[in-house]
Amino acid sequence: MAGKRFEELAAALAARDRALPKLLSETRPAFEGLRQRALAGVDAFVRSARANDAEHLTHICVDEVESDDRHVDCLQFRVRRGDWQVVCVSRTAKGVVTLVGPFRRGKPERPCVDHPLVSEDVGAALDDLLLELLREASGK
Repeated sequence: MAGKRFEELAAALAARDRALPKLLSETRPAFEGLRQRALAGVDAFVRSARANDAEHLTHICVDEVESDDRHVDCLQFRVRRGDWQVVCVSRTAKGVVTLVGPFRRGKPERPCVDHPLVSEDVGAALDDLLLELLREASGK
């Protein structure tokens, strides 16, 4: 029966990743903190744009933390404006965050730079990446 093979695969993968749910839940608070930093930066940008009558600059989205698109042992969030985006990926097993972009949707996802998840460097690097995204995505 075909269903049995699928059940066996699910059981084997679950056994392989037995420690993963705990590791992801331990990583999530620090990674959520990084997302909150992104949200605060975007919020400051949007408030200032509105105060300067530049509503056209305010269409920016900070996505929720979710499972990574490519790896089961990672978390991610995206910051997007139009076709431009950056991706922040928590590489849980290694204790690092990979900051990707800015890049246009459908184009190569680079550059990629790793930082320790729990460090002052990662916050400053995220700020720099978001400022670059906002400049690129607001070009004419």
